[in-house]
Amino acid sequence: MPSQRVSHASIADALDRVVPDFDALIQKARLGSRHPLELHELEAEAQAIAAAIVAPFRKPQPAGGRIVRTGKGVWACP
Repeated sequence: MPSQRVSHASIADALDRVVPDFDALIQKARLGSRHPLELHELEAEAQAIAAAIVAPFRKPQPAGGRIVRTGKGVWACP
């Protein structure tokens, strides 16, 4: 099976889209945690951000890949 190529520009664009979410996570972490469940929520966000960072290296991403926040967690959506 032929490998699908991803341009360096599209990888950079995908990584750039994660920056605002990563910055927001850092800001929340600096505020500290008032409840143990907040740490789990921060970890869930970090996992989603990590998935969004790794994704462009593993397969081509359609335009509009993003991280979606819900009341019960954070999900990386291709």
